Amino acid sequence: MSRLRTTGTVAALLVLSAIMPTQAQKTRDTLRVAYADPIATVLQPDDPKPETSLGGYAVFDFVVCYDGTSRSFKPQLAKSWVQVDPRTIDFTLRDDVRFHDGNPLTAEDVAYTLTWLADPKSKLRFAAGQFDWMERAEAIDPQHVRIVAKAATPLAMIQLATSAPIVEAKLHRGNANRSDYGRKTPVGAGPYKAVSVDATGGVTLVKNKAYRSGDPCKPAGTIDNLQALPIPDKQTQIAQLATGGVDLIQGESKDETDMLASNPTLAITARQGLNFFYLTMDSINRSGNAALSDVRIRRAVSQAINRELIARSVVPGGDEIRAMDALCMRIQLGCDFSAKPPPYDLAAARELLSQAGYPDGFDVEITAMPGCYTLGEAIAGELRKLGIRAAVSKVTFAGYRQKQVDGKIQILAGQWTMGGLADASASPGFYFEGDRDYWRDSGIGELAKSGLATTDEEKRRPIYRQLYDRVNAQSYILPISTQPVVLLHTKDLSVPSGSLHIYGADLNEMHWN
Repeated sequence: MSRLRTTGTVAALLVLSAIMPTQAQKTRDTLRVAYADPIATVLQPDDPKPETSLGGYAVFDFVVCYDGTSRSFKPQLAKSWVQVDPRTIDFTLRDDVRFHDGNPLTAEDVAYTLTWLADPKSKLRFAAGQFDWMERAEAIDPQHVRIVAKAATPLAMIQLATSAPIVEAKLHRGNANRSDYGRKTPVGAGPYKAVSVDATGGVTLVKNKAYRSGDPCKPAGTIDNLQALPIPDKQTQIAQLATGGVDLIQGESKDETDMLASNPTLAITARQGLNFFYLTMDSINRSGNAALSDVRIRRAVSQAINRELIARSVVPGGDEIRAMDALCMRIQLGCDFSAKPPPYDLAAARELLSQAGYPDGFDVEITAMPGCYTLGEAIAGELRKLGIRAAVSKVTFAGYRQKQVDGKIQILAGQWTMGGLADASASPGFYFEGDRDYWRDSGIGELAKSGLATTDEEKRRPIYRQLYDRVNAQSYILPISTQPVVLLHTKDLSVPSGSLHIYGADLNEMHWN
């Protein structure tokens, strides 16, 4: 859809909503959320995408909870734990937790879940890699679980807190096709029960009034009923929101978001997750553009980009947009850095180009992945001011991955969610390994290994400080800005902050004003 047509559609909806009172479901205590993608399960490991994660976190609980404010772990299904030795953690489970079908949680359920997640034969997209550190999980008795790692690792607790929704072992094992659990028998122990899961009709959740695990780290739900409705078309989502058909949608376009902000019946909430925009440069000439092999050129590119201006021009989120000075966020375990990317300075950038032998600039292609087309164009515009003749190639996700594998990306305008991992190891593990690695920096590789070889937080931070400072010093990857999650919703609804999930918010914390 063209921008003109999109803008006209939104404007027409604003007029319509002004004369049609919304039918927000506050009086019926039912929150209706529109999803872009239909979800056929509420068990996130079976279908790891944002919509599944949002609903799944409400349905399932985890062994422990990660408190991003204090960067510490809190009890959830486990009430306490002991680090027996560098490889072994013993957990004592709560004795008052019951699954939604009334059966009590036991150590067998936890050990079974973790074993299923770690087993490559389960054929889960990411889980086996997330738990490849685990040697075994075993039930010592009904209330005690022992988890043994292959070696000392700092990832055990954070993966238990974010990647391991605990299922009822007997019920999960009873499905001939294990993936049926999250859609046919979606029984968890979380603050909401799944009443129905249907890819076409949507997902219906009801508040678990028997929920006993709620605390500030993961509160109990307040709204009685939640409905997730699959509405793939964005304009239909906006129409439903403006006329009262749904109560909450995710915002995408800055133009649409800014225009909807004028609707007196709607509110816009921006929340930080672990999402950010960035630019990468090929430093080892995999792509055939030799200019980028020179650190002076990469630094010139970085200094030619007014990151703050670009972010506020093309990224929705208003005051929630933050400058990104490294490839990790302080909320992540182990994250630290002291060096920042070079400041915006067009004159200094021109001098660097001349020193490197390119006073008249050079040709370069910017590959823009989905969600970054406008960002790619904005970056190209900045580089043209410097004399760098930048062309933008807008690709599908499959096209981006193929170019990446083939070594054909010169500069990439991209976005990432840190893999949802609240640990400083997320970015090195993503960028500096395999076909994504356009730098082959052995120093970074050694630092990344060292960061994963110790569980001591005080020792890990200096390691990652060296790593992220080197990325900035070499101008391998330029962080642009955070990517706040923008939620458009009825003014009756309050969306608290504090979630690390990709939506930047949790269903169980939303409430009516």
